[in-house]
Amino acid sequence: MSRERKWLVGICILVVLATLAACGPTPTPQVIKEKETVVVPVKETVTVKETVVVPQEKTTVTIAYNQYFNMTFGPADPPIVAIKKAVESKYPNIKVELLVTSTEAKTWHDMYTTWFMAKDPTVDILGVGGYWTAEFAEAGWLEPLNDGVAPDVDPKITAKLIPAYLEAHTYKGKLMGLGPWWGGIGGLYYRKDLLEKYGFKPPQTYDDVVTIAKTIMAKEPGMTGWTWSGKKDVALVNRWFEYLYGFGGKYFDDAGKCAMNSPQALAALEYMVNLIKDGISPAEVATWKEEDSMVRFVSGQAIFHTGRQDMLFWLDNPEKSKVVGKWGFIPNPAQPGGRRSGTYEGWAFAISKFSDSKDAALKVLEVMFDFPVQKELNLSQGPVQAHMDVYTDPDVIKNNPNMPLIEEIAKTALAPLSSPQYPEIADILAEEIHAAITGLKAPKAALTDACARIDLATGH
Repeated sequence: MSRERKWLVGICILVVLATLAACGPTPTPQVIKEKETVVVPVKETVTVKETVVVPQEKTTVTIAYNQYFNMTFGPADPPIVAIKKAVESKYPNIKVELLVTSTEAKTWHDMYTTWFMAKDPTVDILGVGGYWTAEFAEAGWLEPLNDGVAPDVDPKITAKLIPAYLEAHTYKGKLMGLGPWWGGIGGLYYRKDLLEKYGFKPPQTYDDVVTIAKTIMAKEPGMTGWTWSGKKDVALVNRWFEYLYGFGGKYFDDAGKCAMNSPQALAALEYMVNLIKDGISPAEVATWKEEDSMVRFVSGQAIFHTGRQDMLFWLDNPEKSKVVGKWGFIPNPAQPGGRRSGTYEGWAFAISKFSDSKDAALKVLEVMFDFPVQKELNLSQGPVQAHMDVYTDPDVIKNNPNMPLIEEIAKTALAPLSSPQYPEIADILAEEIHAAITGLKAPKAALTDACARIDLATGH
């Protein structure tokens, strides 16, 4: 390279360096921060929970009773309808079904026996006649309600049931059924107008009845003193029980032997016989069924009549009765030392020992005997129920103004003779008592023979 060229290059380098020196160090860049609000749309998340209803399996409880459970005779639903509604409301997981039985007692009884012998688990609640309670309980076919079933019957329910009825369905200290669901009880009808006319109050003792009857019969020619059913059947046995306890007697002694030949029992039977001998009761009573025995009283030709409460429904119906407004109804009389007694015939409901739904059956039973269903039954079927509050309910009294009379009779309820051999005992008593009132046997002989046969039947 020539000297001139080298000089030129040097000059250029100096110029560049000078320029760089004049510019100084490179400045640090300034950072400016700015805030900016950005609106970001948020999508709302909704969680939907799907509820799946799993149908709960219902327990079926069967009630065995006759066709009258499907019928009504008043301003209320038939019993089975009322029960189903009440159970569904309180226990929606329980379904009630009716198992219709025969209305004929023997066939009905035999149906039950067949089910029991087969240990049928599908029969839960059974309508049991008072006369069957001891038989079925002794055989071990019924579940006691005050033990063995959990939980026990609600004490609030049993506290409202008439004690005499609870006793009637108790066997050897164990409550076997709740009742009555339907029933009858004996009492004394009297001509209120005639007693008032001759200055008498309603009779309290059996002697009062005779005194009143003789006085009025002497002043009212053609009038019968006292009518009752004396045909050789169970109605005569029921009347005998009322006289027996009315004179201070009883069925059995403490050892379980027949006590119906005691001095008190003899006095009772002699009184019955003398009613016919003295003309207070006509000889025809020995042939009268219950329906026959009431005819003279209803037609205005008798002063007293012993019978069940059924007549209360129609005695004031002028198309059926000639004593409209002229009658009264009181508990049967009793002699000093005796008890005023009305033989109770009623149906209770019990739980089968072989039921596979005992707890559910007990709940149904409690519903059946609580006030709402008991009231429905009264309005549907008739006046004799177990729950005390039914007898004072305004709707019930409006439908049946004679409920207070029935309540008084209910207090005297006499439980049927409690024995597994009841059917045989009843046949014996019907035969022997009938023999006495018709004069075929002396009262003492009839009772002696009756007790001998009864003790043989019961193993005493």
